[in-house]
Amino acid sequence: MKNNINIFLFSALFLLASCTGQTALTQAERSRQQAADYAVATILFENELGGNASYNVHSDASVVILFDESVSFSDYTRVVGQMRSEPDIGNVRAEQAGREVCPLRPPVN
Repeated sequence: MKNNINIFLFSALFLLASCTGQTALTQAERSRQQAADYAVATILFENELGGNASYNVHSDASVVILFDESVSFSDYTRVVGQMRSEPDIGNVRAEQAGREVCPLRPPVN
């Protein structure tokens, strides 16, 4: 019985350690993510679209953004273009009403 408990505890600790190791970001990833997040927030604020979009910045500085249906096509394409030209943002995947209107920019080597 005591042997089973030890095996269980070891397995639980091993699984816990392996889970936390995969989700922890390095300082470089965290810095890249923060710079991209700041760039996205600034672009949305400057274009007065902060309340019309929700986004997620990944550790590789890529951005997934969903625009509200009330955002016009011209505003949508202008803002996505600004984000794609921003060096702190890796790439942008943008959607509106369930459709990706602007295709994904290929990664820069």
